[in-house]
Amino acid sequence: MLKHKENNIKEHKQLYEVYEVLYKGVPVYIGSGIQGIRHLHAKSGASHNAELNKLFFEDSDYLVVQILRTDLSKEESLEMEKEYIQATQPKFNIAHTSKNKKIGVRKLR
Repeated sequence: MLKHKENNIKEHKQLYEVYEVLYKGVPVYIGSGIQGIRHLHAKSGASHNAELNKLFFEDSDYLVVQILRTDLSKEESLEMEKEYIQATQPKFNIAHTSKNKKIGVRKLR
């Protein structure tokens, strides 16, 4: 009985995914979210990312969404999203990229 209850809990656990948006074969955006639905914003023209919307309306034939990882916890998806962003530096991501890091300058005495 306990094993059956554990399986039911796992079945109802919210799963997350990590996805990438490619434009002409080049990664331009990495995201994560609820599995099966979150990535849909990338090809909707109503994304929170204005650059993805622009591509959607101007050249959507070359816009492709690929699911990179599935069946993740929220924490796992966020960590993997960060790792993928840091590894590929997609043009439309802001968080976790080198272009968003401030370079500290230290005075020498």
